[in-house]
Amino acid sequence: MPFQKHKESTATVRRVSRLLIATLAVGTIGACGDDSTADPTPAPGFLGGVSGNREIGVVVNSSGKSITMFQLGSPSTTQVIALGSSSTITPTGLSMRLRKAAVPLGNAASVAIVNLETATVQKFFTFASGNATGSAWSNDTTVFVANTSTNKIGRFYTTQAATAITSQTDVAVAPTAVEFAGGKIFVVSGNFTSFPPTASGIVTVINPTTMAVLGIVQTGGPNSSAAAVGPDGLLYVLNTGDYTAQSSIAIINPATLAVETIPNVGVGQGSISIDANGLAYLSSFSGATMVWNTKTRVLVRGASDPLCAKRAGTGLCRGASDAVPAATGKIYQTFFGSPSQGLAPYVFVYNASTFSLTDSIAVGTDPISIAVRTF
Repeated sequence: MPFQKHKESTATVRRVSRLLIATLAVGTIGACGDDSTADPTPAPGFLGGVSGNREIGVVVNSSGKSITMFQLGSPSTTQVIALGSSSTITPTGLSMRLRKAAVPLGNAASVAIVNLETATVQKFFTFASGNATGSAWSNDTTVFVANTSTNKIGRFYTTQAATAITSQTDVAVAPTAVEFAGGKIFVVSGNFTSFPPTASGIVTVINPTTMAVLGIVQTGGPNSSAAAVGPDGLLYVLNTGDYTAQSSIAIINPATLAVETIPNVGVGQGSISIDANGLAYLSSFSGATMVWNTKTRVLVRGASDPLCAKRAGTGLCRGASDAVPAATGKIYQTFFGSPSQGLAPYVFVYNASTFSLTDSIAVGTDPISIAVRTF
């Protein structure tokens, strides 16, 4: 559906912090990442995409308790994967390996391993209690998941018979994101128990084989909440802050654990993805999506001209919960929607070179995060 054919949508107030959302039973956003290259054999059926464009969009529907997939070459062609019906299921992110996805289920204290090829949940792995948030794969069968409520990182193998996540290590308070970089697991924690956050966020570095803590990194900004690995191999961590002051980015060298903090990258930034050219897409519910160049370390599109789907009649930007690049360079941005204002959720599409809004895609209720890749 072309963007011009539908009426409004706008920013919603999504969260005060990842920790607060978890305790309010609407989930905690974890890393939504693509942790490996595509399977070398083209996927059959839906995952094969269309002629000339094999890419697939994978969207997490938070309150919808589901994943919605769409073909980039035929956006109206979709497939929905239900994650369960329990009120405790509050997914907000995923990580992928080949044709499988690990989906932390928030207050359900569990992780669904989803076979994207068959569009089915293959197995659930569970904590004894807590809130399962960010996740990352270290290889084809090993998954790491953060537990925001218990302040632990857990590890399980998709091939194990038991479903309990028993291999765990303590990390800093309020972990919300996990990344695998330089052969190590990096667990991003907000490091606060009450709001507003004041202390520096913390990244705990874990040996994926022994689960031993290899180091602790101070991020130089409060409420560290999301991270992504750049094409330069460095880890870029968002310090979201208190949602009123400027956010910052901590740049961590996975080999040396040296850190540099870059201030003033927008207000309330809670999601980050980085393309092959080193452009970072920073999204917030108050400022849509800004673009930051990891090479020059300057904003390409800032607060005055973000990637923004404007509301009809007001000219105000809708917010964004996430934004990721496709192989074509186009940017796919999730808008959560606002039922109270009668504003429908969408994935908005932006031009690769001009960043102009070109299309919108209906992908179900509450699209909180998105990944785009070829299978």
